[in-house]
Amino acid sequence: MTAEISQLKLLGRLRTLGWMSEAQLGKLSAATVTRRVRRHETIFFEGEDANRVFLLLSGVAKLTFLNASERILVSLVGPGEIFGVSSLLTVAKRPFRCDAFSDCLVGVISPEAFVDATLGVRLEDLSRVLDVTVGRWWAMLLRYTNFLGLALRERLAGALLELGSKFGAEDARGQLLTLKLTHSDLAELVGASRQRITEQLSEFERTGVIIRDGRRLIIVTSQLLALVQGEKPGPGGDESKVTRAAR
Repeated sequence: MTAEISQLKLLGRLRTLGWMSEAQLGKLSAATVTRRVRRHETIFFEGEDANRVFLLLSGVAKLTFLNASERILVSLVGPGEIFGVSSLLTVAKRPFRCDAFSDCLVGVISPEAFVDATLGVRLEDLSRVLDVTVGRWWAMLLRYTNFLGLALRERLAGALLELGSKFGAEDARGQLLTLKLTHSDLAELVGASRQRITEQLSEFERTGVIIRDGRRLIIVTSQLLALVQGEKPGPGGDESKVTRAAR
């Protein structure tokens, strides 16, 4: 039995691919490279280019996320599961790291070939649809994963950065928030009491992390990004660079 036939049979036994036709499975198998990964070895690192889709053929893998203070377990991946799906979105880098929890057999395929084999459409077309549909939920997952283990100060800084990227207007001093939010709104957004939000905003204002202009709020992006990354905020910084990083 050739390796190609063996791999095709293995794919056909996976319940998650049970809906695919023989022709689709054959196309997927032909485009898939099998890789053996030993326990504790890394399958991919966070920050790598998102240019491959992975299919776990056997074993168990784990996805983790590194926030400002610790590594968080996001999910365990079982046989038949497809992961590394950030490559199907218009996302340049991987947000998660994946390690083998046990000895694994992993199928690796380009996102273009995966989409062609499973759906018969172009990756560019699918990515556009995903970005305007599930892309928002993907961003929410990353946001709440990043919030785990963070203190209120860092959670609020991260929330303000997200608000600035979505509802901010360029200002010489930073990002002017065009969305009117009460302290209660912010409290609900980050899971804290209104009183604690008021106290934290006052501290941000004293340290120059935010600027009040009447009833308007201006966020100093570089200072907030430093808080989220666990650094001490400092004066100056490349505003255009940190604004892109926050998005």
